[in-house]
Amino acid sequence: MYKKNNKYSRRFRGQLQRIILALSTILVLSSLCSALMAQSTTQRMGFEISGGAMRYGGSMPAVDTKAAVSFGLHYELTDQIHLQLTYTASEAGGGDSALINSAHMGNDTRSNTYYFRSNINEFTLTGSYDFFNLNDGYKFTPFVLAGGGMYNFKPYQVVEYANAKGALRKENQAMKQVEPFSNWQVNVPVGVGLKWAFSPNTQLKLEGKYRLLFNPYLDNYVADGSNDHYYSISLGFIFRLSKISGGNGRHGGGASRKDCNCPPVY
Repeated sequence: MYKKNNKYSRRFRGQLQRIILALSTILVLSSLCSALMAQSTTQRMGFEISGGAMRYGGSMPAVDTKAAVSFGLHYELTDQIHLQLTYTASEAGGGDSALINSAHMGNDTRSNTYYFRSNINEFTLTGSYDFFNLNDGYKFTPFVLAGGGMYNFKPYQVVEYANAKGALRKENQAMKQVEPFSNWQVNVPVGVGLKWAFSPNTQLKLEGKYRLLFNPYLDNYVADGSNDHYYSISLGFIFRLSKISGGNGRHGGGASRKDCNCPPVY
């Protein structure tokens, strides 16, 4: 009985050793793959920052041009298909001298005519396509983009009041909503632009972007039932998070994955 049990015990130990060896091999391979993927990810990922101007379009005939700033992450799915996760901060503004302010939810008693302002905080996820491969030596490329996003807004007017010491102060005061609506809404950004490869790791980007909206509330005024929209133009930079070398003697000086130790992109 003891010999029989000892035989089973040796068999069990042998199976256990093979299982441990297999798990160890898998762990080592997983660690190597993770290291390679981490290197590949940082080489494909970049940081974007840009500035420009934004304008609103809707029911107001007079429209203000406002400054806009954006920053986010840029990831290369392939050499020519990219993803962008972007935050944009700006403001919309406009007015209509034919509308009486107090009759249209206006709270600025100094103004007889209707106007509005609204801060815009936008988060978008877009995909883009470069017509030429900047990683293969091209210096310039046009691109197109489209995606989806969410934005927060709150129409307001500038109200003047006297503080406890009698001094006049101004503050941005939210307007009463023309109809009940959420301050968070969905949008669809589409756009076109140009990229210029300064180096293998830095690109200059000029971009025009239009946002399709699904509500008429950005200006807190509902006229003919048509939805509002806003659009922007910006100039900025893309910086690769992990530097790659390449581009020596190639057309345009752009980075080529053939010239660096990057894993292939399929």
